[in-house]
Amino acid sequence: MNWVLNTIASGELMAQESFGQLDIIGSVKGLGFDNIELRSEYFDGSDQELVDLKAANKEAGLTVFLSVPAPLFEEGLVNPELENFFELAQAVGAVQLKVNLGAYSPETVAQDMILVYNLIDRFGISLALENDNTQATGASNHFKAFLQDNGNDKVGMCFDVGNFLYFDEDPVAAVKNVLPLVHYVHLKQVEQATNTSLAGLSVGDVDIVAVLKEIDPAIPVAIECQYKASDIAEVEGQIKNDIENILSGLN
Repeated sequence: MNWVLNTIASGELMAQESFGQLDIIGSVKGLGFDNIELRSEYFDGSDQELVDLKAANKEAGLTVFLSVPAPLFEEGLVNPELENFFELAQAVGAVQLKVNLGAYSPETVAQDMILVYNLIDRFGISLALENDNTQATGASNHFKAFLQDNGNDKVGMCFDVGNFLYFDEDPVAAVKNVLPLVHYVHLKQVEQATNTSLAGLSVGDVDIVAVLKEIDPAIPVAIECQYKASDIAEVEGQIKNDIENILSGLN
């Protein structure tokens, strides 16, 4: 499995002023991962932090992805901040930018995507589009319709396994519907009765193993859940346990 550690795993620790995304890099290597996904909402707003993150990840030999909690399309229009998102990804040395797809206009999307493709080519950074937790802009058919015409080797889906449960779509059926358009996977667990994201991956209503059985093992798969922990060692221990449970189910 091509594992990625999304820094939300230590989100509880990052609520403390003394702990940030720079403190997670050693943990990623310690877990045997080669990839890290930074989150823009955890940046402190300084240019120096971006420089430090790029340098530290390069020294650690990590491939960097960046997650930005914003849509590609807002009410049918390309997000005016998109170029800034690419610049942020470039600043931290990311090879992939993840945003939500959002609500595109079928009438203008082909023309709109010319701008998107130009940004991808200019920055040399691929784009992963995530399903949110709403029927309108998170359903697999919404993504299939978009990516069949607009996806390519640089534009694909970030398949969030948990978000489908918020509107009662089966994640296993969903992944079958959008393959081979999936370029990236986010793993989290959800309690469907309460529409609640859970700490860890081993308990919840998402059949993670069944989803992963449909995915090419070369596709990056990110641990994207927040753990309850008092220090980084506790986070690492819970991640190791979750991965063992997943791998045992796959074997």
